[in-house]
Amino acid sequence: MTAVHERRSTDTVLWRPTERLRWAQERARSAGVVASPEVMGTCRLTRHSFARSMLRHAGDRRWQVTRERWEMDVGGRGEAVYRVDAEGIQLRFVIFSTTIGDDQRTDRVIAASWDVTAALIEGDLPDERMAFLRENVPGQETGRADVGSLVWTRANRSQRFFDYTVDRLAAGLQPEPEVLGDAAYILRSTAFYSNGKFGLRDFEGLPVQHPLAVPYRAQMLAAWLLRELSYDLVEHCARQRSTHAVALSGQWRRFLGLGNATGLGMVPYIVNHPRVLDAWCALRELPLAYALAQSTEPDDGRVSRLAGLLSRARHYFAERGGLATDPYLSGPDLADHLATLRGLLEQYQDSGQIAGHSTTFAWRALHDAADHVHPEARGVLESLLVELYDELDDDIELMLRCDESLGLRAEQSCQALLELIESGYAWVDHFDFDDPEQSYYFWFVSANSEEPRRGRRGHDPGEQVEQPVDIARAVSALRRDLRAADRATSVAEFLLSAPWHRGAVCRVQSLATVPWAETQANLLARDFLPLHLQRFQLAVYGMDNYSPQSTDWLRVTLFSGAPRAADIAAGVNDDDWLFTRKPEGEHT
Repeated sequence: MTAVHERRSTDTVLWRPTERLRWAQERARSAGVVASPEVMGTCRLTRHSFARSMLRHAGDRRWQVTRERWEMDVGGRGEAVYRVDAEGIQLRFVIFSTTIGDDQRTDRVIAASWDVTAALIEGDLPDERMAFLRENVPGQETGRADVGSLVWTRANRSQRFFDYTVDRLAAGLQPEPEVLGDAAYILRSTAFYSNGKFGLRDFEGLPVQHPLAVPYRAQMLAAWLLRELSYDLVEHCARQRSTHAVALSGQWRRFLGLGNATGLGMVPYIVNHPRVLDAWCALRELPLAYALAQSTEPDDGRVSRLAGLLSRARHYFAERGGLATDPYLSGPDLADHLATLRGLLEQYQDSGQIAGHSTTFAWRALHDAADHVHPEARGVLESLLVELYDELDDDIELMLRCDESLGLRAEQSCQALLELIESGYAWVDHFDFDDPEQSYYFWFVSANSEEPRRGRRGHDPGEQVEQPVDIARAVSALRRDLRAADRATSVAEFLLSAPWHRGAVCRVQSLATVPWAETQANLLARDFLPLHLQRFQLAVYGMDNYSPQSTDWLRVTLFSGAPRAADIAAGVNDDDWLFTRKPEGEHT
């Protein structure tokens, strides 16, 4: 586990594992900005998102992917195995494919069957192991993993796009961009299980030199291989249907991604894993702080590159007029705001000025200007600025493994604890918990859906099993009682009379030097929008194409535009696939 470097001058900020990260930390924005839900809700994927970093690592080290087994009938039902040779480690992605009725396809955890189930395993695959996987993997929750299994996953064929794509290919045609372009997937994943669940190998048991010993790398590999399967599966079904069938060609072979949908279950995760949240915020914020601190000249190559990236992003969003985005900007509206930023950059290229002011720090000036254009345009710009610098690629990975333990300093005085709250949790003052609107919801895990849900306090059943995600309320109550206590009293004595505060005390004490451990939100409030936190997490994973279906869940796409297995094996490590545009002129 990576060592944590404490700040030497004061004990107020968690230091980072490398000099460059510590330098960037000093220049980063405050928690009031970085961890505010409104800013988190504008995030987009970056070069440090898990999907991007996994493929970059695989390409740099020339991972080889081979389709080792393909036993499928005319409808794409059967078994397949992809072998991955990665830095001396042999992995296999074992797939069980079937077809289920449309009424059985659901993104819910409580689903009992799926079109595709799969396991990412390490090691050889003799017949007896294959038989064991065949018996257990398709059942998912009802199955049991062997010791060499790393990830279990499942996916469904898209009701809208799988058969459509097969029909087009069987007729010798390519998909039509106006039909398939917004969604950009033909399989939709519904879960990735790992780290001990069902008996899967524990992440902490992977040696540090293992190619998957970076958080979420195994899940991203499984997702990428599901995407590879989706290509092979539609092409197989098309060939079985017609002797005139064609394969996906040109840009389509890169453009299509893997679909996904996510709901409320993601939100409690970052509350329950505060050091993970800090690392994920740092994954985004420290590269941005590094970029914003760099000087520029109008004829810099990076200025031209940013201009090209802004144009690409503008066209990308302009093409997505049919994608549901409410309560966020539509794609065309966002494209208009990006055109404004592109115009400001053109001024800089021509005159060295942005908004009428000469500057040698164009990124900072453009980022400041984006604040006045639109928050979502600023979010896109932040991803593009990070794209310009690769110096932090290896540094970022060093801080992703976290010690998540929370401890109690019983000897600390109530005065010292109160000071920690006043300095680090002043944001709880934004919420008046005497107002019923600020405690409108409670969170619980539904016995029916087996997922986190929200209920209306005093109205819906389940309050007796409320989950402790109310950090703002808990810290506010702790501060109130500390103010009424003897300030010289120790925390131990205080907790003897108020034991219900123990969790909040441990959290405040343990996270005092962790800058972005708390999302500065009240999850109980009636106006709390879960989508903000969901979008942040999905951006960290590397997903985009955000399409909210309600205030509680949204659809996304992963790996659209990414290199394929053959590209990685051939050393074609094209890492420049941010905001890949729709294929043009390839549907006939």
